[in-house]
Amino acid sequence: MTQCVIYSPLIFTGRTLEPKVQPTLSVRFGLFDVDLVRGIVTRQGTRLKLQDQPFRILTILVQRPGEIITREELRQALWQEGTHVNFDGSLNAALKKLRSCLQDDAENPRFIETVPRQGYRFLAPVHQIHARANVTSATPSVTSTGTDEVEIHLSMQPEFSAERVAELQKERRKEQSARRWWDITLLTVAILFGSWLFFFIIYPVPHPSVQRMVRITNAGDIDETGGIVSDGSRIFFRERFGERWQLMQTSVEGGNAEGVAAPFANTRLFAISPDHSVFLIGEFNRPDDEMTLWLWPVQGGAPRRLGEATGRDPAWSPDGSQVVFVHDQSLFVVHADGTHRHEIARPNGRPHAPAWSGDGETIRFHSENGGSNGSTIWEMNADGSKLHRVLARGTPPVSQSSGQWTADGKYFLFSGCQNGECNLWGMREAWNWFRRTNQGPVQLTRGPDLLQVSIPAQTGSRVFAFSLRSHRELKKIDPKTNGSVFLTPTLRADEAVVSPEGQSLLYVDRPGGSLWLSRMDSKKQLRLTDAPLVAAAPRWSRDGKRILFTGVQPGHARQIYILSSDGGGLRAVLPEGREGASADWSPDDTQIVVSMRDVKIPPKFGIYLFKLQTGEFTLLPDSRGFAEPRWSPDGRYIAALDESKHHLVIYDFQTKSWRPLAEGGLIGIPYWSDKGESIYFQDQLEKEQSVYKVSVVGGEPQRVFGFGEVLQSPAHYLFNGLDDKGWLYVTVERGLTDIYALDLDLP
Repeated sequence: MTQCVIYSPLIFTGRTLEPKVQPTLSVRFGLFDVDLVRGIVTRQGTRLKLQDQPFRILTILVQRPGEIITREELRQALWQEGTHVNFDGSLNAALKKLRSCLQDDAENPRFIETVPRQGYRFLAPVHQIHARANVTSATPSVTSTGTDEVEIHLSMQPEFSAERVAELQKERRKEQSARRWWDITLLTVAILFGSWLFFFIIYPVPHPSVQRMVRITNAGDIDETGGIVSDGSRIFFRERFGERWQLMQTSVEGGNAEGVAAPFANTRLFAISPDHSVFLIGEFNRPDDEMTLWLWPVQGGAPRRLGEATGRDPAWSPDGSQVVFVHDQSLFVVHADGTHRHEIARPNGRPHAPAWSGDGETIRFHSENGGSNGSTIWEMNADGSKLHRVLARGTPPVSQSSGQWTADGKYFLFSGCQNGECNLWGMREAWNWFRRTNQGPVQLTRGPDLLQVSIPAQTGSRVFAFSLRSHRELKKIDPKTNGSVFLTPTLRADEAVVSPEGQSLLYVDRPGGSLWLSRMDSKKQLRLTDAPLVAAAPRWSRDGKRILFTGVQPGHARQIYILSSDGGGLRAVLPEGREGASADWSPDDTQIVVSMRDVKIPPKFGIYLFKLQTGEFTLLPDSRGFAEPRWSPDGRYIAALDESKHHLVIYDFQTKSWRPLAEGGLIGIPYWSDKGESIYFQDQLEKEQSVYKVSVVGGEPQRVFGFGEVLQSPAHYLFNGLDDKGWLYVTVERGLTDIYALDLDLP
């Protein structure tokens, strides 16, 4: 029997060997395996827990099996010079832990023997279990003893000397320390991430809200179409006095309003420059016309033209270097010195109220929905590229307009209308990394007044809004005697129409938009339509048995509907893909004349004749851009308004042509006299908002009745028909329009 006695995990020192191996040193004794580099002790494959100092003692012992290792040697190996420690106690404790790990007994040792007054000796034979060493040469020396026993003397190479092992163990400890710090770092990151996620989900950013609403003005007759501008200490707005408009100002905290000495008779103040040095103004004759744009020094002085810029709704860029404005159907930009005027976008609908983002890279505006109710806010880059909706289709509110970013850019505020109610809405723009944010629109106000929000920049969390409070009644006026009779006590009747026999009344209830039928001689009322259908422009058939009206449902094009006077048989008239604005009956009630257009390719509205039995429709020649058609009682003529509502025109079926009939500032819906020889209309921009009539054969319009005296109070009179005796039906809108300040909490 040949025995191989290995005195240490050494390599041969005779023959040259060149193994390509890693510097891994592992030994085995008994049932235990020890990885001297990685610091791992296993027993039959099971890893044992052993602390650093006990393991270092084991490393020293197994490298010199059978030799006595003195306590002084162990001290020098375990503690650096100058270290102050209870050496005896620490060493005894480490040896106790080592023996416990190896299941060794100090009284009857199998592995570690205590040599009294000398030190310690490792008793068990030690074997190298992985022949992996970074060696370049090895030479074994074999000695024969003359028996079957052969001793192999292994000389230790420098790679696996005690110093090398100590160096490897030091590197191992560094790796373990690095791994430990990495584990701690990962754990810390995991805890922080978990805490962030918990806080992010459980504690979202609160919704914005209105903290206070303060009335700023007490005029009651402010013109909300003139907008609001603020320089931080004052607000500027517009009031109407007869045929002219006066620019007014008051403190942002409220108080008496004063007139502003404006450079033009009718001046529209659009905006103030970011440095508060220049006003951007316009000169107009009619408020809805495009205006020449001017720059007017805040401290006073003569205004100067903004180059050749003419349009509507101009707005400054944040740095004051450019102005964006609307001209015709397009958005233009011009430099502040009036140069480099150029078109940047031409959206499908007519744009309104463009606004710059705080960084100057984005422009938003609203335009009429293509074929559906209300308007939609759009966004594009400052150069006109990447045009897209801000809110997806179907996202409330149905109609969005008049948007502006807050001064810090965190929120975008806008007016939102649905079901006849208009309120302030907000939408968070900035992302919060620490708390979950709601990116969708949030309604901030809820009635009872209608709010048309005008949000001047540079006001922080305060915005201004027009509050519209109105009560409507139907009044019958004799233009010859000025006598009058109130026909409806309701306070919310709008677009009221009396039946042909004069006994029933159709009206639209605001703000809900439902259509109602009421008897003149009783309080009995019948609801004809329900939400979400919003009705407008109702018309009786000539025989009084059917009702024609314009209706719209969220997300759909405006449609023309017919129903019986008892509320039954509701049906849509126009084919799919068509939008109808207003309509009227033919004299025999078999056809309607309708202002209509194609939804998919929305050109200007045209006037069509529509046969109810067959569904056939025919476009009247040269009728693009006309609206509010009304068929004469004898069937020969159709009256209509042009797109600007400045001209009343008439179509003659005999000559098959249109001709102008009257001109005004802002003409209301035309109504035929009982016999069809003349047309009545109201000029809403005339000094007394008078009602006129004009003969179908031509001639100058004749003034029928003026509302000059009653207009001194905060009320508006809207002409909406006449009876067979020539009495005028007038909707009296008694209301107040004032400015309120809304202080917002914008978390």
